Amino acid sequence: MKTMKKITASLLAAVVAASAFAMTACDDKKEENEESAVEMESSVENSEKVSQESSEAVEDVSAITAKPDISKEQLSNIDNFIAQYKVIPEFNLKADSIDAKSIAKNRKISFIPDNTNNIFTSLVTEQFKSAGKTVGLKEVICDDSDGTPAYYNSALEKSIKESEIAVMYGDINKDQLATSIETAQASGVRILSAGYVGKDMKDHYVDYTIPIDYNLAGKLLADWTISKNKGKVNALALNNSDSTVSTSIYKGFTDEFVTYVTEGYCTVLSGSSIETGNGLSTKIKQALEKDPNINYIVVLDETMINDALNAVEQTGKTISVISTGGSTSAFLAAENGKLEMLVAQSYEWTAYAMLDYALRVMGEEKLPDIQSVPVRVVTSDSIANDIENTEYEEIDGFYEICFGANFITGYRKLWGISE
Repeated sequence: MKTMKKITASLLAAVVAASAFAMTACDDKKEENEESAVEMESSVENSEKVSQESSEAVEDVSAITAKPDISKEQLSNIDNFIAQYKVIPEFNLKADSIDAKSIAKNRKISFIPDNTNNIFTSLVTEQFKSAGKTVGLKEVICDDSDGTPAYYNSALEKSIKESEIAVMYGDINKDQLATSIETAQASGVRILSAGYVGKDMKDHYVDYTIPIDYNLAGKLLADWTISKNKGKVNALALNNSDSTVSTSIYKGFTDEFVTYVTEGYCTVLSGSSIETGNGLSTKIKQALEKDPNINYIVVLDETMINDALNAVEQTGKTISVISTGGSTSAFLAAENGKLEMLVAQSYEWTAYAMLDYALRVMGEEKLPDIQSVPVRVVTSDSIANDIENTEYEEIDGFYEICFGANFITGYRKLWGISE
């Protein structure tokens, strides 16, 4: 029998941003043709005059108008849908083959990340550089990012001098950079955006938005709670107000929630990144104490996982926590069972997908309608099974065992690169 190998967390995340803390709720809204619709109402605490007690309160929510119990057929369909994402995903990008090395020869790409203090962003950045070497780029131009407009403006200015393609990754507010973007474009630099909005909408000011389906993660989060509770869900969702991707995931969650939840409600606690590790767990704890009926905490941004877990521990209650995420710490929380389920993301696959799109733009090749960046539903049991059966003796990250390597083989084949 193989000796069980444990995965170590050697990477730490630090997320810095500034914004006010807000609380929103999913409340019921009866309309003639929409009996089960949920209306999202927002309320912002008045920081000028709140006492400690009122500032920590969560707005009351009402139950969704009860519907007939979810049918066995519906539950079966949901379970079958989830099951598709429990296995190592296949590489299925529908795109034409390209001569990647010819396209990349003697050329540079600028990579502009939102904040490399964020562990997932840092991992994506390093993997983008590594994949760039694989295809023979002369250089991937990228400095560590502090996530400020000053950094973005400087990086865009640098791209004018050194590259013809700039990939802007993550939650970068283009409104603050309009002049710099337009200057770069006027100088012949094509601007690609990824990780800011999903495939269902285009980012503004840029030339291309890399189409990635972020709604899918939210749908899987909702389906998990629905399946486990047979349509009766009282959820507390944690949303990062600084993250557009988190909002995109949230949309996927709510669309599925209002379709299949037959009895229950959703309370949304929405806060800025600066709240994480700095008082957010207290607010979550007070939300749980205010509403003893909550049976699921749904984390829409992995930076909030520890706050959610700490809050549950402080209450002494048994409440399931599920999340999206791709960092080592997120996987560890799933591996040790603190997270009941993780909708996992692969930072390496994400990097390869962005590079593939950039190469196609650079080579004026046909662009795919959707860039395949899959997710995988993992639990402590599935991770243990993957670790037990992996050929790797030492694991620093999880993409090797949870996402396999078939996507690397798939991209190399599409790029015309032999093993």
